[in-house]
Amino acid sequence: MAAERCIRRGRKTGFTLVELLVVIAIIGILVALLLPAIQAAREASRRTQCANNLKQIAVAMHNHHDTYGYFPNTYVLKNYPSGTGDYGPLPRLFPFMEQAGLHDALEPGDYSGPIPAVNDITKTRVPTLICPSDPTPDLNPNGSNDGKCNYLPSAQICINTTPAAALKVNMKDILDGTSATFMFGERDMEQGVAGIWIGRRNGVTDAIVYARGDLPLNTRWTGAVDPNCTRHCWTSIHPGGANFALADASVRFISDTIESHYGYTQSCAGTVNKADFLYQNLYRKDDRRAIKVP
Repeated sequence: MAAERCIRRGRKTGFTLVELLVVIAIIGILVALLLPAIQAAREASRRTQCANNLKQIAVAMHNHHDTYGYFPNTYVLKNYPSGTGDYGPLPRLFPFMEQAGLHDALEPGDYSGPIPAVNDITKTRVPTLICPSDPTPDLNPNGSNDGKCNYLPSAQICINTTPAAALKVNMKDILDGTSATFMFGERDMEQGVAGIWIGRRNGVTDAIVYARGDLPLNTRWTGAVDPNCTRHCWTSIHPGGANFALADASVRFISDTIESHYGYTQSCAGTVNKADFLYQNLYRKDDRRAIKVP
């Protein structure tokens, strides 16, 4: 018995190599299981922040409408292509979304003059206009390196016009109901061209200041050769769809599997896609389709 006790006292305790490898393998498995959950939680948080951004823009749109009686135009075609370009809708919304300082720095007057040449002011990063899921730079090379904007208005709500026509859209023009009509949506700069907040700049496509729903959600921009105007599409980094602000100022996440017309080829002709698909119905403000947002 004494010899046995001596043997036990002399034995060293510790992990064998096999036990250590098993522990490392278990830790690796746990980390592999945990990381996707962490990433999913972070993306859920980013998607919520993105929805909050759109909510602020939507409320600003309503405040603009309450003040002036109409929604801001995408642009009033006066200084394009002869000048630097025309103001877009977002500078008009700045006084209603806690960006009065930036608005005053622009000195836009009545918005009929040309937009400033690209400078430090037009390059300003406006956090409310940046989707936290879009990892691309804050300056948009597709828009003369002006400040990027990830939220583009519907061409059905913020319409373009000329000084002579002076067209405007207000609530009574949304015949399909404000709860069933897109007002603002997302566009990232990985799949799409994103946008800029200053306006339509000379020599840059007007897709940089508005979006259209003629083609399916998350249709990827085809690049310089773009006969179907994929550059006008709403796109998003969020898995599975994109956030939209409806004309009633509510915000909804729309799945990219929503029923949509995939064969439309006339979007660059300026002709609105009149096909009877849910996504196109939500885009059009006056097709009188009785629909429910999914």
